[in-house]
Amino acid sequence: MLDGLDEEDSIEEGGQATEKKMRLSMHQVKALEKNFDVGNKLEPERKVKLAEELGLQPRQVAIWFQNRRARWKTKVLEKDYAMLKANRENEPLWKSFS
Repeated sequence: MLDGLDEEDSIEEGGQATEKKMRLSMHQVKALEKNFDVGNKLEPERKVKLAEELGLQPRQVAIWFQNRRARWKTKVLEKDYAMLKANRENEPLWKSFS
């Protein structure tokens, strides 16, 4: 089940190793990104199929999509804010007070 995953040690403040954190392989990330581009919402059937294809747990796929949607939303909001700010800066000063 953990095919294609890389292990990364987690270390607490005391310097003691705790649990292993499993990282996705590049192949898995590319496949997940490709599926996200098709649709950022994940139906249960699609989640299970994708998990089986990538050797992951369905919960891992669901969490990856949830995190990716959060990053996507942040980027959209940053882009919208930058556009609004640029439009606001290009307005004449007298228009701001009306």
